[in-house]
Amino acid sequence: DEDGKPKSKKAKKSNGDETASTTASSTPAPVASTSTTAAAASPAEVEAFLQENNISYDPASTSKELPPVLSFAALPLDDGVRKGLSGFAKPTPIQSASFPLMLAGRDVIGIAETGSGKTVAFGVPAIEHILSLGTGVGGSSGKKGKSSAGAPVSVLIICPTRELAMQTHQNLNLISKTTTPAVPSVCLYGGVPKPEQIRILRNERPRIVVGTPGRLLDLAREGNLDLGKVSWLVLDEADRMLDKGFENDIREIIKLCLPSPQSQLGPIKEEKGEPKFRRTAMFSATWPTSVRRLAADFMTAPLRITVGSDSLTANSRVEQVAIVVEDGRQKETLLLAHLRDNGFSLNAAKKKGAGEGKDRDKALVFALYKKEATRLFEFLQRKGYEVGCINGDMSQDKRTQSLNDFKTGKVNILVATDVAARGLDIPKVELVINQTFPLTIEDYVHRIGRTGRAGRTGKSITFFTEADKALAGQFIRLLKDSNAVVPPGLDQWGTTVKKATHSAYGAFFKE
Repeated sequence: DEDGKPKSKKAKKSNGDETASTTASSTPAPVASTSTTAAAASPAEVEAFLQENNISYDPASTSKELPPVLSFAALPLDDGVRKGLSGFAKPTPIQSASFPLMLAGRDVIGIAETGSGKTVAFGVPAIEHILSLGTGVGGSSGKKGKSSAGAPVSVLIICPTRELAMQTHQNLNLISKTTTPAVPSVCLYGGVPKPEQIRILRNERPRIVVGTPGRLLDLAREGNLDLGKVSWLVLDEADRMLDKGFENDIREIIKLCLPSPQSQLGPIKEEKGEPKFRRTAMFSATWPTSVRRLAADFMTAPLRITVGSDSLTANSRVEQVAIVVEDGRQKETLLLAHLRDNGFSLNAAKKKGAGEGKDRDKALVFALYKKEATRLFEFLQRKGYEVGCINGDMSQDKRTQSLNDFKTGKVNILVATDVAARGLDIPKVELVINQTFPLTIEDYVHRIGRTGRAGRTGKSITFFTEADKALAGQFIRLLKDSNAVVPPGLDQWGTTVKKATHSAYGAFFKE
């Protein structure tokens, strides 16, 4: 049917409030492991960990039945996967909480802020799933070292933007390339020609596909991408994808994968033969009605993990500075002043004690429109700054190059539109400047979430003008909720919170 809703049999699965009793045990099932695992954490250690990181479960009993793992050594992992994780000191909170659930074969909803390590949270179980299937067609048992030729796409990861898809793919490669055999993967997104992507699909037979909804659907409709054997589906940044109007595409893609089971599946390692159903994981920064509806339709008895809050909150490690600008023409002068005041002066290309290369401190400057981003980029370049730019009018190659120059520290300032504001993990972003306020408060939260990542602190500076007055009430509430200073003059436009609108449907949108 048109909206992709399955038959009524799914209704009983809507809230993820079924208990985890039938297959849950106090430890996750062993998965393709030849490694010795460390002892599990004690109940007291687990409780302290959950309290310290503000982690909650739904149903609440999940924390006892499938408690978090506090070290990678405590996980029963394939030796190759363990080797791929050697660069990580310990799991992040979302990883600690979700690994046991996903290794136990459960559908999982993870609600956590951006920058919390979600790629590894779903990537490790997905790779373990493929290794447990073997390398033969449809998951028939294969021996280590055997080629994966003829094996199907088993894992599909859907992302909202090209940049996030590329980053997810790169992070997965760090883990999958150390396994024996290596698990081949491909990243599929629009804005680049299809032939090379089709060649990889045909010749390299990837087991993992990471991609954006539009290009995935195009390739599937053309017969170049077979999703009929996908037994592990991940929706990353689900709230963002729905905000961008991808819901119908996502529903269509899901219907091309294996069906969701009537009842929860068991641990990965215990699965025999070719999978007949899929497991589904969904990660999101927030938990709005639209995301709940998608989970109700396409997931089976999901277990939900929330790290922090499931409502829209700014990263508590980011110091937020808001400035009301009476005359918009002052903003470029203010930009230079705040860059200088925060150590990004021309004379001090490197702050005292700052690193070099990828360890160099970096600043992200956000513009609202593509032409504005280009103008700001040229303005800062004329002033002598080492600056890059990323916006939707640029070719994918140029966008990738600009992003890489920024990540590696070749430039230490990047001017960007909101395309870069979600999901990208760029090390050592110390400062975010909102040169122009975004169209929604959600975009503001995701912009400033580029700093203060992975437990670090950061700073954001936001210029607010009369043109942004419709969002004044929401902005004031967010600043107060974050214990940030509400600047003088911001309340001149009132403190009323306007009715929520949708990016595609405006004020007529009903959740």
